[in-house]
Amino acid sequence: MTRSTLPAGRQRPSGAFGPVRDETRNTRIIEAVLDLIAESGYADLTMAAVAARAEVAKATVYRRWASREDLVADALESLMLPVAVPAEVTAAGTLREDLIATLIHSSACLQPHGRRFSAVLAAATASHPQIADTLRERYIAGQREGIAACLHRAQERGEITADRVELLLAPGRLEIAAVVGVTVLQQELLGAVLDVDGMARLVDQVLLPLVGGAPTA
Repeated sequence: MTRSTLPAGRQRPSGAFGPVRDETRNTRIIEAVLDLIAESGYADLTMAAVAARAEVAKATVYRRWASREDLVADALESLMLPVAVPAEVTAAGTLREDLIATLIHSSACLQPHGRRFSAVLAAATASHPQIADTLRERYIAGQREGIAACLHRAQERGEITADRVELLLAPGRLEIAAVVGVTVLQQELLGAVLDVDGMARLVDQVLLPLVGGAPTA
């Protein structure tokens, strides 16, 4: 479910009930939802609890979202990372540097807001599978596309052959999928969200050996 394909009846913030007087309310409400899901899961989430955490009236929440499901969908979608890749990623001089910069960007390990993705996704999976599946698929696809772009840039620089890139990106190959799996489930597998140094270790110890490029450090 994406914002461009909202089902009939789905409300958007500041929609049918007039303009929002305080633009910070939407952000506070979304933040409250994410915090509450991470703390106690979806099953115990109520509009009243969200309103209390966001310090707004319950009617304020209902004016912006028709139901708890709509609110949770928007909150979880807010964690999706930006599509635009910063210049420092595409300007990397080696495959290793490119992969590290790409994973740091795509995992949001420098952004506390984005780093909650894996924790909130895990909390929502059992009780809200449709939203969780959609977000997981989009996140995994974005991670894979980012790594694939690194491989293509490395091919252009002559660091890796076209045949190797084609092999790694072929359907059924598990090299990239294995690394994406670690980034998606890092909190469950490792007990913590990887920081910048952790992403560098992931590239050096897992990704580069899998794709056939030796680490330089």
